Amino acid sequence: MSIQIFILGALSEGNYYPYDIKKRIGKHLDQTDAKITEGTIYYNFEVLLKKGLIEKVETIQSENRPDKTTYGITEKGRQSLEQSIYKVFQKFTNVQSLYAALVHLDKVDNQKIAYLIEDIIEKMNKRLEYIESHTPQEIDVQEDLKDALLLMRDHAYHSIQSDMIWLQKLLHHVQSRVLKS
Repeated sequence: MSIQIFILGALSEGNYYPYDIKKRIGKHLDQTDAKITEGTIYYNFEVLLKKGLIEKVETIQSENRPDKTTYGITEKGRQSLEQSIYKVFQKFTNVQSLYAALVHLDKVDNQKIAYLIEDIIEKMNKRLEYIESHTPQEIDVQEDLKDALLLMRDHAYHSIQSDMIWLQKLLHHVQSRVLKS
């Protein structure tokens, strides 16, 4: 889904060859551990084409080289991009799942995004409260298992806290975009 969001977002700004999109994605992924192959890009272009979300704009044929096809986004694709961005926030799993959507916040209603972020923060806060209220000491297990459970609990707690801090920054960013518009 995130690759398709990135492709649709790029095509909403202009027509591109799949290889150009791969280079653009590569620039964004340089700061992460994620890698993307040409096969993945071309596969996702085919999926989007079959769904009617993108269309072939021009095919350039040359001798001794494969055809170069330029793609553009359809109106259905623009609507799908917007809905996909909202869906990523609605089905939040981790901060990284938002990366592709973050690049295209200019294509959606930022007030709605702010509301969705507030909802995520509220749910994460409930998870923190749950972790705080349940301790491994209350469970009747072996001592070494209890230590492992404490370590997992500690990691989960601090990971959620860290994500919440980042989401607060994102919320502030999105709210400032709303005020500017």
